Amino acid sequence: MAHAGSPAQDDGTLATRRRSMATNASPDLSMPASIPTPLADAPLLLVGAGHAHLHLVSQRARLPMPRVMLLDPGGFWYSGMAGGVLGGQHSPAADRLEPMALARRHGVEGLRGRLAGLDPDRYEALLDDGRRLAVSAVSLNLGSTVNTPPAHPEGPDIWPVKPIPRLVALRHRLAHDFAAGKCPRLLVAGGGASGVEVACQLRALADRHGVDPTIRLLTRSSDLLPGAPRGAVRWLHRRLVQRRIAVETGLALVGHLPGGSMATPPNQPPSEDNAHFIPADHVIHAVGLAPPTLLERLGLPIIPGRGLAVTDTLQSPALPWVFAAGDCAAMIDHELPRLGVYGVRQAPVLLDNLAAWWHGEALRPYRPQSRALSILDLGRRQALAMRGGAWWGGRLAWYWKRRLDERFLTGYRC
Repeated sequence: MAHAGSPAQDDGTLATRRRSMATNASPDLSMPASIPTPLADAPLLLVGAGHAHLHLVSQRARLPMPRVMLLDPGGFWYSGMAGGVLGGQHSPAADRLEPMALARRHGVEGLRGRLAGLDPDRYEALLDDGRRLAVSAVSLNLGSTVNTPPAHPEGPDIWPVKPIPRLVALRHRLAHDFAAGKCPRLLVAGGGASGVEVACQLRALADRHGVDPTIRLLTRSSDLLPGAPRGAVRWLHRRLVQRRIAVETGLALVGHLPGGSMATPPNQPPSEDNAHFIPADHVIHAVGLAPPTLLERLGLPIIPGRGLAVTDTLQSPALPWVFAAGDCAAMIDHELPRLGVYGVRQAPVLLDNLAAWWHGEALRPYRPQSRALSILDLGRRQALAMRGGAWWGGRLAWYWKRRLDERFLTGYRC
């Protein structure tokens, strides 16, 4: 395990870091005349156990800080297999990792808790239980959440696709209903990759129980999977027809009512002329992914609707000792879709930059790939793979996705 040197060397590193902070600060930011210095033995604090931080924990030996600490409230749920868990092809346990076990294995301190704020003047992280932690640097890898319209007391049950344990709860609830012979009406809001996966996995779950509930897939766009190859979308529509999944385009869900939900054309207020009532017993929200609200309380620049503003070195332009990656990070010069692959690709750059920042060396930029592979698990051992204008669907794509998912999880299991 790599460690920093003697106290005298630590002091030199911190002095170099102060010079680096002043040099790398954005020119339009007003830096204080006296930049506070963190304690030499204060840990690098990793907040959240996302894709990028799992990589950092597993590569602890390459981080020069004397101490590295992982702050996380619970287990890691792998989003790539969440749909398969809902459809019953994976057990919940197969989709879950224990980050604290991984941390112990690699010499990282583990701490259960949630971040509530930062105190830049004192180099401290504030926890929601009132504790204050001295830190040398902070890295955020918090993922995203789902914004949903308020539930109606007499309306359908509401299920966001994140956090993933909500999908696990939905699976158990529907399995209980199906076993009792019930056929609840199911509505999926969102015509992107998550919505398509959820709708198909709901059908797969129903088929396992021998029932035939009504499943509707609602999208505000003119078609499913905006930006996807046209051939892939046509192939997908044929599969949805075969699975008795109705698709309604050009409608955005705006609220819930007794017995169902209301939808209108995008960006139009409800009226007698444009309001559509859609009967539903359960509504699954797979649209409206948003950054965690915590980011708004950190006092750092954010990009509304996207997350914590970061430069191409994955640093906050206001506090260079605060880094971020994954869904919670909003690159100033690039708007990235919320796909796990970007967090995975950012991880090696984040690792190198944290080490370089500690040593006062130049940081390297993260350059997002122009095309990313996306594979949708459609259940029944069928998948749709897309990368740029290329696509292929069927069983081979499903086996490829399964291999990629298993390889990712196997690398972090203890």
